Amino acid sequence: MRRTIQFKQTEAGYACFEDEENIFEICKTDLQFNVKDFYQAFYGEDKDFEDIEIENCIQEDKDANRVYGCIVTLMEKIKEKLAELPEDADLGDEAETE
Repeated sequence: MRRTIQFKQTEAGYACFEDEENIFEICKTDLQFNVKDFYQAFYGEDKDFEDIEIENCIQEDKDANRVYGCIVTLMEKIKEKLAELPEDADLGDEAETE
């Protein structure tokens, strides 16, 4: 099932919204990218990550476009790497069995 994420501006910075819920945000002042928050927003808790579309709702903002481009590129690279994994690979269970 396709997940549609909207990339929008907030008071603090730039955020990704899913069903009107802010799932990931980057602060404008420092543009720090929190990897754990990113993972939880898009890939954690059995979320469907195979078909994600991110809509840029603030195309007129140059800084926002750079942030949006970075997020889209990162997600494309992650999708490519996940596609290379064997289908029976279950990374979450491996750590629990050791």
